[in-house]
Amino acid sequence: MKLLWRGEWIETPGYEVPADGVLVGVTATVPLFTLKNASGRQQRRPGRKVAVFLYTDGPRITLRKARTKREEPRFTGDFRVTLVLGDALDSGRRVVALASRVPSCAHQFVVHRDLVLDVPASFSEDDLRAAAARLIAETETLTRLCRQGYLYSATRPPAELVELLTDAVTATGTPAQGAAPDVLRPPALLAPPAANGQAADTVLPLTPLPPVVASLPVAVLGGGDYTRSEIIPALRRGHFQLYAVANREPQIAAIVGRDYGFALATTDSERAIAELPAPGLVVVATAHDSHTQLACAAVKAGHRVFLEKPPTVTPDDVQQLAATMRANPGAIEIGFNRRYHPLVGRARARLARESGPTSISCVVKELTFQPDHWYFWPNQGTRITGNLCHWIDLAVFLIDGSPMPVSTTLSPRLPGTEPGSDEERVLTVTFEDGSLLTVLGTTRGDDIRGVQEQMDIRRGQTTITIDDLWKYRVRSDGIERYGRTLFRDKAHTAMYREGLGRIKAGQPAVYPVRDMVVVSAIQIAASDLARSDERAAAIPDWISLAAEETA
Repeated sequence: MKLLWRGEWIETPGYEVPADGVLVGVTATVPLFTLKNASGRQQRRPGRKVAVFLYTDGPRITLRKARTKREEPRFTGDFRVTLVLGDALDSGRRVVALASRVPSCAHQFVVHRDLVLDVPASFSEDDLRAAAARLIAETETLTRLCRQGYLYSATRPPAELVELLTDAVTATGTPAQGAAPDVLRPPALLAPPAANGQAADTVLPLTPLPPVVASLPVAVLGGGDYTRSEIIPALRRGHFQLYAVANREPQIAAIVGRDYGFALATTDSERAIAELPAPGLVVVATAHDSHTQLACAAVKAGHRVFLEKPPTVTPDDVQQLAATMRANPGAIEIGFNRRYHPLVGRARARLARESGPTSISCVVKELTFQPDHWYFWPNQGTRITGNLCHWIDLAVFLIDGSPMPVSTTLSPRLPGTEPGSDEERVLTVTFEDGSLLTVLGTTRGDDIRGVQEQMDIRRGQTTITIDDLWKYRVRSDGIERYGRTLFRDKAHTAMYREGLGRIKAGQPAVYPVRDMVVVSAIQIAASDLARSDERAAAIPDWISLAAEETA
């Protein structure tokens, strides 16, 4: 399949079609407008940020991150809202579709079924142009409603958007005066993928399939900036064979695959798992709601798995992942990077000299995202699940004796915020031995340094503070001792070095099933509080999974 991306027709894999999607073979398109800042991240003073990061994080990490951010427009900088004329490949019906967050033209598009309208066979390109002109007159409304395509968020297009499309397509008469919108057509192919109603292959071979070699083949599921800045460099340092990369956006899969030398690119993560020679390694870095399903599928196919956080989003995820991890001991490593930080290890060793319950307080300066960012989709489990899980996991790692959590509380949502908002709320977790964890996630305060975190950890007669995973202070018996690392470091490099090293050496993963269940129980209970507007809840009964013996 070919699509038009940043003024160039590029070869990509075909779209994988989700349950609510309709695959449309394209006759013509009219791109209505370009989506601004499609990544959804809000950034301020990038030049100042680079200068500050050189001081705090050092040149190696800063330059790698700056390079990734500079290249982001290559992957997300040409998303459009596009009106499409074509045929639904599942039925052959003539249709007009409103495709959001897509290229300006392609041989095929996948569109939410609510935004696909049947039209008569006589519906022409002139009719398409007239409908597009009517929609362009509503650009302000479309900008508000079309930041996502509604295919992956477990939400349906709002009735206002469906009505807007219907009125534009079915209206008669001359549209408002203005420049006639351009009509684009996909290039002719010798063997068009839509011939005989066939969908384009979701797998695109990029290089000749490599011969069997000593290095372990790897499939990377998810091609976002974290994959490009952290995961792929770690795999290269470990001399893994880059075999398959998957991303639901065809141009991202194709560009990442070509840039980094993967043998194939695909929009279908399950196809990537199936194509990977076994035994291989599957790195799961997709949207959160798919983490458990893909990790378990990879293990079933005979692969090792490195699973990025959060490992689970729902109670069903927890039960499925726990069962898979126990049936396949050591097959799944979970990527909570802060456990690997030297200052965290130093704090844990110092706390071991004390006895009694532990009190941990964390203040986390979070990144600012636009309200339509995928982190906020209802099927992603709230930002508590997506980000604050880091500090929940850290508390579970630091608290002595592995006590079970017994309750969670969440401060009220701020006045004027929408029901279900998890912004600016304080999470408190009580453990059965009297240990306490409090976490405040906030977008307030200076944002130039990105995510920032301050931790205060107390046990017995010892108080430890860790400032932004960079500076360390321990106070005991009236004496203060200080330490620091040379630069601020989130420990991604250390995590991948150790975790991938174990996989390459054939050694088992070390993340405990028990901790996965406990962290999941806390984050899911807290997310439920955010959605329900309740203040307190007991930890769910299924946390008993944490105590089950390995099968």
